Amino acid sequence: MNYKVISFDIFQTLVDVNKRIPDIWRAILKEEFSNDKAEQGSRAILGMYPSIYEKAVSAEKFETMEEVYSKCVEKAMNELNFAVSPKDVLYHLMYQHSKAPFYSEVCDCIKKLHRNYKIVLSSDSNHLMVDELIGKIEHDKAFISDDLKSYKGNVNGGFFDSVITDLKVEPKSIIHIGDSTADVIGAHRAGITSCWLNRDNRKWNCDITPDYIITNLNELTDIL
Repeated sequence: MNYKVISFDIFQTLVDVNKRIPDIWRAILKEEFSNDKAEQGSRAILGMYPSIYEKAVSAEKFETMEEVYSKCVEKAMNELNFAVSPKDVLYHLMYQHSKAPFYSEVCDCIKKLHRNYKIVLSSDSNHLMVDELIGKIEHDKAFISDDLKSYKGNVNGGFFDSVITDLKVEPKSIIHIGDSTADVIGAHRAGITSCWLNRDNRKWNCDITPDYIITNLNELTDIL
């Protein structure tokens, strides 16, 4: 396939947010911080996210990423009974996304790919989460869900339709790489080639399957 555009998800595709878990909870818990509490808090919020995200995806009115995470935080804090402000948890959670480190192969890989392809970043996020990160990596344009008022997993395909319209290219000239089912399903619905980045040897549990599966961005060379 003669691709013209490579689209990348950001979190857990280009950067590893999990590396920031201690920093997130150290800022939240202060003198009450412990690695055990940090893991508890992280697991609780991550456990809430899929169902709340799915509700946001199917909602008639767009919910911002801040609203999505706010619901996750509120439910998680009620469950854990941590003596912290949900607003503080929300802010530090989102802010620390912007401090996540790039995976080791990412910057060099994208720099090489940018010589021959248009590079775009496609993220379910807001600007607090991504602005610092996108300033550090070569790309032509960034598409952010809060700007588009649509998520990658939306049934109507609004996110990726906006990408196609903005770039003025055929869907099949785009390949999208991401780590989540929303990345694969959203791309599929829009007629975009999907590539699932499976860094952690997870099992795929969805009827719609990725066009490609890789474990490292350097494996894109064989696909392209």
